[in-house]
Amino acid sequence: MNDSTSIKGSNEPAPMRFADAYAELQAIAAKLKPEPGQIPDVDAIEPLVRRANVLAAHCQERIEAVRKLIGEQASS
Repeated sequence: MNDSTSIKGSNEPAPMRFADAYAELQAIAAKLKPEPGQIPDVDAIEPLVRRANVLAAHCQERIEAVRKLIGEQASS
């Protein structure tokens, strides 16, 4: 994972490139890993989960678009 990946706000659009969106998702996942002995900060977690939902939906759309293209080529 790229340590310089910044996490955007949930109201910002997902990056155009799949790799950028996926890297941001990985950065969020790393931030959401619980620290041993610490109580999770729900106020900090909520915006991360909202952003992750935006990114996951974008990544899923990109994957489905590629699957559709592959399916169209296979049936030609």
